[in-house]
Parts: sequence; C-alpha cells; structure tokens
Amino acid sequence: MARPAHFLGPWDLDPRLASVPEPGEGTVVLVESRAKGLALPWHRKKLVLVLAAQRHFAEELRGLGHEVELVRAGSYAEGIAEHVRRHGSTEVRALRPRDRGMEEALLRADLGAPLNLLDDGGPGGHFLLTRQEFADWARGRKQLRMDQFYAWMRKRTGLLMDAEGRPEGGKFSFDADNRKHAKGIAPPARPGTPPDALTQEVIEEVEAAGFGYGSARGFAWPVTRAQALAARDRFVAERLAGFGDYQDALVEGEPFLWHACVSAALNLSLLSPQDLLDPMLEAWRAGRAPLNAVEGFVRQVLGWREFMRGVYHLRMPELRDANRFGAEGSLPGFFWDPEATEMACVRDAVRQVHDHGYAHHIQRLMVLGNYALLAGTAPLEVSHWFWAAFVDAAEWVELPNVHGMALAADTTFTTKPYAASGAYLNRMGDHCKGCRYKVKERHGDDACPFNPLYWDFLARHRDDLASNPRMRMIMGHLDRFDPEELRAVRATADRIRAAHPPAPETYAFHDDQG
Repeated sequence: MARPAHFLGPWDLDPRLASVPEPGEGTVVLVESRAKGLALPWHRKKLVLVLAAQRHFAEELRGLGHEVELVRAGSYAEGIAEHVRRHGSTEVRALRPRDRGMEEALLRADLGAPLNLLDDGGPGGHFLLTRQEFADWARGRKQLRMDQFYAWMRKRTGLLMDAEGRPEGGKFSFDADNRKHAKGIAPPARPGTPPDALTQEVIEEVEAAGFGYGSARGFAWPVTRAQALAARDRFVAERLAGFGDYQDALVEGEPFLWHACVSAALNLSLLSPQDLLDPMLEAWRAGRAPLNAVEGFVRQVLGWREFMRGVYHLRMPELRDANRFGAEGSLPGFFWDPEATEMACVRDAVRQVHDHGYAHHIQRLMVLGNYALLAGTAPLEVSHWFWAAFVDAAEWVELPNVHGMALAADTTFTTKPYAASGAYLNRMGDHCKGCRYKVKERHGDDACPFNPLYWDFLARHRDDLASNPRMRMIMGHLDRFDPEELRAVRATADRIRAAHPPAPETYAFHDDQG
C-alpha cells in the first residue's frame, strides 16, 4: 500500500518533529547530497558533523520502528524523487527548510509526488515561533529591535517573569553586567565528545575525499541527541555559573572558555530550544547559577536566535545583496590561514576556526567581523566564509548576523556599526601583550591594524555616520584629529589593505547548489 514519504533534512534530526511519522504510517528518507557537499569549501569537521549525525539518526529511527532510507544522490531533490519512485509514495511531507534556497529548490523540483511543507516553528516545529507569528510581530515597525522582540518573547512565554508580570531582577537584560575580562582566570576544561566507531568511519571518509577546509582529525562534537544532552549537562554543571560574567572575554589559546558549545547540535535539531531553556531555569531556581548567567543564555536562545531566523525570512533574498557601505574588498587570505597574519587576536580566532570549526560570539563579531568591516570587505565574501568555516553555521543564521550585525550592511535591526579599535580588544582580552603590534599607536608600521582601519572607516563614512546619535561622540573625536595625523592614519590603512594576502583561488561558492 502506498504511503507518504517524510523527508528529514540534516537540520531535522529530532523524532519529535511534526515531519516524523508514527512507525508504519509512512517512510522516512534522509539524503546525503553530493552537490550540497561541494557547494562551499566546508570545514571538514562540519562535513563529519552533518554526515555522522544523519547516519546516527537513521539508526535511531530504525530502532524506534521506522522504515528509513538514507540515500546518496546528486541533490536533496534527486534523493527524494528516487525514494518516491521506489516506494510509490503518495506525497512528500517535510518541515519547511530553514535556508531559503533549499526551500525554493524543493518547490521547483519534480519529486514525483505532491509536496506538503509544514511550518518549521510552533508546535511540531523546531523554533518557538511560526514564521507568521514573527511576521505579525514585525508588521508596521519602521526598524526591528531585538530588545523589544526579546521583551515580547519573555512576556509571551513567561520565562524569567515574576508573578506580577515583571522581569526577574527588575530588568529584561543583564548584558551590561556580562562584560568582565578573564585575564588570569582559568576556565573549566571542556572534554568534548570522543567519536564512536561510526563517527570515526565518517572522519576517515571525509579525510580520504580530500575536499574542504581544515582537518577532520580531532573531531569532538556531539552527533547524537544523547551526546548533545550530555554536553548540555556538563555546561550547566561546570560552566553556566561563570557564563554571564565572562561571555564576552577573549583569552589567548582558550577557544571554549565558559561557552556551552551546543549551537551546532541545536541547529541540527539534536536539541530543541526547550531542551536548553528548561535546565538553565532549573539551575537558577536551585541557586546553582546566578541570574545574569541564566538570563544571558536565555536571551541567546529565546531572543537572538528566534530574531535572526525571523529577520532572515523577512529580508530574503535582498539580504544577500545588502551592502550599505559599498564595500568591495576581497576577504584577506589570513581568514583561511592563521599563520598569514601577525595580529595576535585575529590569528588566535582564525586558528580556532581552522582547528575546531568554532569561535565564540565576541571573536566572530568584534575580532573577525570587526576586522572585515573596517577593512571594507565585500559582505557576501565574509558571509561565505562564515557559512563554510563554522560547524554551527547555516545561511538562515549566519547571513543576518554577518550582514546585519557584524558588517552593518543591512539596516533592518542595527542602530550603529559594531566597529571598534584596538582599545576594545585590549580591554576585553589578553592578546595585545604578546602581539607584535602596538595597541596604542594609530599609524605607522607598528600600529595595531585595528586602529588606523577604525579611524579611516569613520573618516570614509563620515557623512553617513555623523547623523547617528549613537556615533556623535566618537565622530566629534575624529573631527579633532590634526589633518596631518589623519593623513598618516589613512595612509597606514591603505598600506594594510594593500598588503592583505590573497584568499585561495581553489575555493568556489555556490549558495543554493544541492
């Protein structure tokens, strides 16, 4: 008897989703897409993560009594169509893919059966809101504000709200309390997740293929729900209490600090948002974690993540082309090779990405994104690198973060560029003390490159930025520069940009391929 086919993308690895049938009520198809695997120069650890998680999930579903087929095909659509032909499926059911290109590809394709796409948010979805619910919140607003959205979500869900409907602790955000540096403070060890036999097979397969960036060796990310829950529990027990104070800290040679490192598992649906929110709130109620730590974590999951996903779908496809400052520079080659720069903070962040496929949010925003913004790098080049190089990156989350936040290329929700000189990096981290550059110099061969690039960025975009009330003070400082010093600053910035090593020519990028 013909039954529906249920397509589960590698982002749908949760048996509780609405796209997963009851055993016997339909077949399940998962696809390893060759075209998607070659679309970007993916970090090899990211390839291992996706392939190993899918293969483990297929085994898990079979153990639950599902009829599962894992197909290797030229594309996701081809794999689904192949499954439909073999099983004579009456329709194809799936959650709406999170990346716009993937959704449009499925809608265009001849799958051999009607396609029924379910919302990826709300009951049975992976996100807390449906796409329509976010669109309804955003309707009529001249500019979207994450703090307003977050307060709305807190009130809507009741999370961290007292009996009178007020935020616990008297305010919605404790972000201002979460900016301590961690100089001289040793963070707890993060043991990682050792690969099992199946994951080890995938590591060898990826390394043998020879495609991509970095190395699959040393892979230690969760690839099953059980592993992801264990990683979450270790975070709650060992690092949550310090997460609030030190979440913005930069410490040389310490890639993980007090961070949870569960975003990759969350974005594959190995964990749901509620799987993360519930134990954080329980730890706070039990007195095992302070409010500023728990609120900071809740803000990322309940607020920022849902907000990014909503903005992405409202602003696509225009978001890909956003370029407020008309930046056209190429991505410096040291984003691919940490040894190609002498900037200690940049080298450390890129080395972490190269080794682990990971860097925490301040490294992404205030080191790597900040440098790309100041250097005038074309936004889509930066976006492609983030998408390819980070194990937790998908277009729906990296594109609004890169274009809207780090590069201020899109003005949908940012009120000012997140631009900073070396002084910020020196305040939040310990890299400057061992760097070959001098953090207090603004120009010359020994000046920290962030300094001349920062002041040159402000000077180049003076007309645009001067009208922004949040930029008025710093622009006034720029106006007091001696003309000769400003010329020296801009000459240094020009030399820095001209000296950028080129990116590898072998890397090709095809956003919607696969």
